[in-house]
Amino acid sequence: MKGFPIPLILAFTSSATRRASAFVPQPLALNNGRNYQVSTNKLLATEKKDDVSNNILSSLQLPSPEAVKENILEGNVGERGETYVVAQFSLLFFIAIGVGDVVTTILGPVFIIAGLILVYKSAADLKDNLSPWPVATDPKAGRGSLINEGIYSYIRHPMYAGLLLGMTGLSILTDSITRLLLTFALYLVLDAKSDFEEASLVKTYGSDYGEYKAKVKSKFFPLDVNSVFTNR
Repeated sequence: MKGFPIPLILAFTSSATRRASAFVPQPLALNNGRNYQVSTNKLLATEKKDDVSNNILSSLQLPSPEAVKENILEGNVGERGETYVVAQFSLLFFIAIGVGDVVTTILGPVFIIAGLILVYKSAADLKDNLSPWPVATDPKAGRGSLINEGIYSYIRHPMYAGLLLGMTGLSILTDSITRLLLTFALYLVLDAKSDFEEASLVKTYGSDYGEYKAKVKSKFFPLDVNSVFTNR
């Protein structure tokens, strides 16, 4: 270190010492035991809360899974208020995750698929009676007959119902108010068309269609959802 100024050596040593001492952890003051007392009180309070929670949980008696299963299976399907249960849990589901996304991504496609199935089933049940014109096919021609079985035993105009379901689903899926309004206009047209068609059916089949109409009261959709399960 010959020729190196001694004051610089001392200054460097002093500076290094101060920097090193800055990293030495300092003991925390206990504030005359006050902090320790506060921590102890918090610990005791937590233990008391845990004891209360354990007592509450131990006093609860959960239902038996076997009993719940028997309650669910008990009774006749369609007579246990299934409509209310489905509505209840559907609303709870929508409230929990939000209605907007569910309506768009789930109900839209479901309505479309249900509508397509309904249209296909209606056409299959009509067979040779299928026609775009709202007039009864002539039984004398060997093609016309009164259809009152299959899907037609639940609703009188299931094909129109399928069209309305499908278009409603498309309106929901595309989030289109315009399509929804046009679907309502379609409902008005199909409602008037079905009245015209039923007048023709009464003229062609007389009391037979009158009895069918009295038995199957729903034009497009079942008035009572439970009737789908009980066939009443």
